[in-house]
This record gives sequence, structure tokens and C-alpha cells, in this order.
Amino acid sequence: MNAAFLFLMFFILLFAGAPIAFSLGGSAFLYIIFIAHQSPVVVLQQMLSGVNSFTLLAVPLFMMAGSLMEHGGISKRLVNFAMALVGHFTGGLAMVVIISSVFFAAMSGSAVATTAAIGAIMIPAMYERGYDKDFACALQATGGIFGPLIPPSIAMVLYAVTANQSVSTMLIAGIGPGIFMASLVIVYIIFVCRKRGFTGQGEFSVKNVVKAFVDAIWAILSPLIILGGIYTGVFTPTESAAIACAYSIFVGLFIYRELTLKKLLQCLAGAMKSTGNVMLIVAGASAFSWVLTRERMAASLARAMLNISDSPYWFIACTVIILLIAGCFIDAAPAVMILTPIFVPIAAQYGISLIHMGGYMICATSIGNITPPMGLNLFMASQVGGRPIHQVIKEIFPFIIVTVIALIIVAMVPQISTFLPGLMR
Repeated sequence: MNAAFLFLMFFILLFAGAPIAFSLGGSAFLYIIFIAHQSPVVVLQQMLSGVNSFTLLAVPLFMMAGSLMEHGGISKRLVNFAMALVGHFTGGLAMVVIISSVFFAAMSGSAVATTAAIGAIMIPAMYERGYDKDFACALQATGGIFGPLIPPSIAMVLYAVTANQSVSTMLIAGIGPGIFMASLVIVYIIFVCRKRGFTGQGEFSVKNVVKAFVDAIWAILSPLIILGGIYTGVFTPTESAAIACAYSIFVGLFIYRELTLKKLLQCLAGAMKSTGNVMLIVAGASAFSWVLTRERMAASLARAMLNISDSPYWFIACTVIILLIAGCFIDAAPAVMILTPIFVPIAAQYGISLIHMGGYMICATSIGNITPPMGLNLFMASQVGGRPIHQVIKEIFPFIIVTVIALIIVAMVPQISTFLPGLMR
């Protein structure tokens, strides 16, 4: 009953328009005052404890790296390379959106940053080629969801910290689900583009591919350096984030020469603002999770679920449904921070790998970025494309269905998430 009070206060604050961080911390504060009858200092202690983590330094650094890559000319060259590879196929521009988004996601770790960086180039290009404007925006919004999946993933870092798992292992675990989901989306858009008559652009040329590759080589090296260093153990994920920032500054200033001092300061300011937002959410979620632990909600929920069925597929089905519903109302970061402490103890009783659970959890929360009414990618893509949000929503539902099918397969086939981490052992 006390836990019900906590969630009631959270949703009241959330639907009243309070920021998500305030909703989390505020509901925990009200619980401490009116239910636990303890000093409100407890809330501040738990918030401070939640953000006092060396591993979390990777979050602002990856945000900074993504912003630097966006303003340093890297995204433009990735798009040109993808265009040279598949732009001549039917629906080639649509495939370029997904492939470029996957490449950029491997450097930024952010869904919204991927949508903004690639969308600024690709949405106008699709307009010029006669693509339906609302379809183009919905496609780019979907392309952005690979940011939380393909490493370096900010959401996966938060999951690893909350679930007490290796950050490097969890980052690698996102590759399989990310590529699998992107592949299904590409199959769908090829079918749609053939049906609607969206043709390719130009002809395939090995010379153009080589030229685009040479121009983009510094951009392509970025994820290879980041992931290669983590995979081989040369540096930690936090160190890799710092290296990504240094590399992006070097490439933007001295190789592509598109990163000016003014843009560099804008990147710093944007990263500081985004970091403040995320860390406030982490702090509020830490206090919220402490209350859930105090109420032993995970143990109570585990008993209730085990009484119904001891099949791990029952647990997986329940968590997937909860995550998809949560994604309609809250962003990926708070969803991970709130639900992970609840699901982890229950997953242990069902014998489910936490690596597998992390893979499908982040997969599910990433879909929330295109799910009305909260989908941040929808708002960003419609803003970049200059389209009314309600028109873009009409085109997004088929993409939601395709990505949910991919999520179900990822959830039911653990090897998609666990295969690559298994090679690291």
C-alpha cells in the first residue's frame, strides 16, 4: 500500500507537468515525510549517493563526443558514404537514413542527437526526391532509436550501473539487438518504397564508393577506436568516452576543419545542459529506488509472479509489456533507472541472464522514443522536417509494429544479446 502511495504521487506530479527528475525525487520526498516519518535529509543522501559514481562520468563525455561529431562534419561524411553504397537501390535514400543513423549511433549514444544530426541532412534530401514528407520524418525518427542500442549507449551505461554489471559487457550486448532491429526496419522500408515508387538516386560506382570511403575514413575510425579499445580492454568505457571527445575535437578542427571555436563552445554548453538533465534524473531515480527497496517491492512482485507461473517467458512477456507502456510516458533514462532495481531481483529468481535482460530492456525503452505521446524522436524529426506532429504520428505506427516484432524476437532469443559479450570472456 505504501508503494502505491509512492507511484500515485509520481504520476500526479508527472501529469501535472513537473519535470521527470522532480517527479521522481518529489514522490520519494513525500513518502519519506508522510509514510516513513524520517528526516528529508535521507532523500538528499540517496540522491548524492546515486550520482557519486566514476562510471557515470562516461555519460557527459559521450554526450559531448556526440555533439562534437555532429558539428564537426562527421555526420555529413557518413551520409555520403552510405549514399555511395546503397543510394542507387529502390528506396536507397530511406536505407541511407537507417545505415547513417546506425553509424552515427556508434559514436553519439543518443537517440535525439542521431535524429537531429542525420535528419538535418536526410529529411530535406528525401523531400527533393519526392518522398512523402510525413514518411520521411517518421523514418528518421525511427532511425534515431538505434542511439540507445548501438554502443556507446548512455542508456546502457545507466543500466549497467544500476544492475551492477560490467559497463563494457553491456555496451557490447547492445550491438546484436541494434543491428537486428535495424535489419528488420530496412526490410520493411524496401517493401514500402517499392510499393510507393520511391526510386533510387544515380548508379552504383566503385570509384564513388572508394572516394566517399576515403573522405569518411576519419569518421568511420571513431567507432572502431571506441569499441576496439573497450573490446580489447585497452581502456575502460569511461576512458573511451574521453578519448572519443579528444578524437572528435582533433578531426573536427584539423582534418575536416568544420569545428570552429564558437561551435566548440556551443557543444560544451549543450553537453553541460544535457548532462545536468540526465544527472538530475539519476539522482531522483536513486531516491525513488531506495524507497522501492525499503518497501521490498521487488520481493513482493516476484512472489506474485511466481505464483502465476515459474516460466521465464512469463516474466519476459510481463516486463516487455511494462516497458512498452512506460515508454509511452517517460524517457528511456528514467525508465531504466526506475524499473531495473525492480526487475533485477526477479530476473535472478527466474534464472534470466542480466545481460539478456539489459539487451531487451534497452531495446524496449528505445522504442519509447517513437511512441506517442512522449516520443522525443517524433518531436525532433517533425521539427527538423517542418511537419505537424499529428501528421508524422500517422506514419510512425507501422514502424512501431516492426520494431516491436524485433523486440519480441530479441526478448525470446537470448543469443542475440549474449553472443558477442560471450566472446569477450
